[in-house]
Amino acid sequence: MSLKKILISFDDYFLILSYLKKEFKELGIDVNIFSTNRSQHWLNRFVYKKINKIARKIRLIPNDQDLFSWSRFSYENFRDRQFADQIKEFEPDLILCIHGHMIGEAVLRETTIPKLGWWVEPNPNIDNLIRFAKLFDHYLSYDSEIVDLLRSLNISSEYQSHVASSSDFYPIPEMAKDIDVLFYGSWSPWREEVLYAAYKATNNIALYGSDWQKKCVLFTPRDLKTILRGRDIVGANLNEIMNRSKIVLGAQRLKESTTGLDTRAFDALSSGALLITDAPKDLFRHFIDQEDCLIYHRSEDVPSLIQAVLKGRVDVDKLRRSGREKVLLNLTYKTLCKKISNQFTAQSYAG
Repeated sequence: MSLKKILISFDDYFLILSYLKKEFKELGIDVNIFSTNRSQHWLNRFVYKKINKIARKIRLIPNDQDLFSWSRFSYENFRDRQFADQIKEFEPDLILCIHGHMIGEAVLRETTIPKLGWWVEPNPNIDNLIRFAKLFDHYLSYDSEIVDLLRSLNISSEYQSHVASSSDFYPIPEMAKDIDVLFYGSWSPWREEVLYAAYKATNNIALYGSDWQKKCVLFTPRDLKTILRGRDIVGANLNEIMNRSKIVLGAQRLKESTTGLDTRAFDALSSGALLITDAPKDLFRHFIDQEDCLIYHRSEDVPSLIQAVLKGRVDVDKLRRSGREKVLLNLTYKTLCKKISNQFTAQSYAG
């Protein structure tokens, strides 16, 4: 049996869905998208949500509880009915849930359609993750430690990293490199620590991301204003500014998060950029320090790495070329979609 129709769910319509949809369509597979965050009734959006927020703020209920879970118009109940209706209408051959725990248990438990999950974010609620992973015929995770945990519980699981869209992230040879360091991503304490260390080496930095003005503690408002370029940057604009940058600086959201490499490394290397990044354990499954990228273990190491690049003490072209070749070999959405299609055809996900 070949894969002809796939339904993909995620908690919002992030670009990851566009990349998957494009590559599955290239394989002749019809794709339907279900965005869980956008699937809510107006009663929840304008009434239930506000009451729940107040109740959680005064600690009447825990953050993961809903005062209106009994209502057919609650976030989860209404969303799950829409999800079930979409499955019935589209009749997919395979359901792919990214953040598998974000979709209701009843829908996944009742359907006989093959189900594939994919976990792509740090710091999950492990109890919830295990409970929902059991609902899938096969579960992918970008975190190798989660894979080991699920396998120890006899849950079919496999490591699957983030990947890059090589048609969206690619080198632009004629682009002048007028930015020393690019960093993009929402604020976190660890990311600010790393970026502040980079600022000691150069103030020619382009920063994009949310919450930096609101939460920064190391940068003065004046210094932050000189480097903050905007809140969001995606797609062609991101590829362009990567190509304008001598260095793309990576930092995972959590300090000393030892597994689970985020998507920035794959996008940056696919674009042909020089990546300087911290060192989650799973990074070493794919890339080699001083061969494909430059790796730091402490924020104190960042300024010297940046200075080495800016002063010409690093063979930048060799690193960029090697890193991009590694991504293009088997770390793209094209290869991921082919893998899913081939494994489904081989009935690897049959329940």
